[in-house]
Amino acid sequence: MTWIANQDALMQSYAVFSCDLPAHGDQPPGRTGMKISEIADELIDALARQNDPFVVVGHSLGGAIAIELAARRPDLVAGLGLIAPAGLGKEVGRDFLSELPELSELDSALALLQRLVSRPRLITPPIAQRLLDHLERPGIRAALRALASELSHVETSIEPHVASIAVSRVPRIVIWGEDDTINPIDRRKLSRFNAQVLTLPDTGHLPHVEASRAVSRYVCEFLKSAALELGGMSS
Repeated sequence: MTWIANQDALMQSYAVFSCDLPAHGDQPPGRTGMKISEIADELIDALARQNDPFVVVGHSLGGAIAIELAARRPDLVAGLGLIAPAGLGKEVGRDFLSELPELSELDSALALLQRLVSRPRLITPPIAQRLLDHLERPGIRAALRALASELSHVETSIEPHVASIAVSRVPRIVIWGEDDTINPIDRRKLSRFNAQVLTLPDTGHLPHVEASRAVSRYVCEFLKSAALELGGMSS
C-alpha cells in the first residue's frame, strides 16, 4: 500500500475509502478480467451504490482507471486527483512492464523497483523481497502480465476518455514527478487536458511516497476546493 504515508493527513478532514487494484496489495487477480474497462466497471458498481459523488484519486494505473470512470460516469465523480496517471504521460516503460512479472531474484527486483524513485535508497531489500513473495501467490504473475499488456497501449485505449474529461466540468488536478522515467510527463498532453498541474522536482514515479507531505497538502487543498464547488459537501 503506497498511500500509507498520506492516509493520516487525508483522514483528518475527509472520509477516505481506499482499495487495492486486482493483483495489488492483498487483492487476488480480478474475477472478471484484467482490462482497465473491467476494473472500472467494478468501481462504477461500487460507487453507484453510494448516495454522494466521490473525489476519485488514482496513481499510475489507478489514474487511468479513474479517468475512464469519470468519463463514463461523471455523475459519480466530484473531482479527479491524478498522480502520474498512465495514459497522460509519454509512454509507460515497456521494459519495466515486461520485467516486473518475471522477477525471481532479489538483486534484480531491487534494481527494477529503484527505478521508480529518484532516491534509490528509499527502496530497500525488504521491500524488494515483499514483491518477490507477492509474485509467488497463485495467479499474480499471469495477472500482472495481463495488466502489462493493457498498459502497453493505454495511451491509445483511454484517449477518448481523456478527450471527454478535457472538455468536461469535472474538477481535476494532476501531480507528477519531474524525474519520472517510468511514465515520463508529457506537457503537451497535459496542456490539452485542461487540469491544474503540479510538478515536483527530484521526484520519480511515486510522488506520494517521495514527496508525501507535498502531495498530501495538494490533495487536501484540491478536496477542499471540490467540496466548495459541491456546496460544502466533502467526500
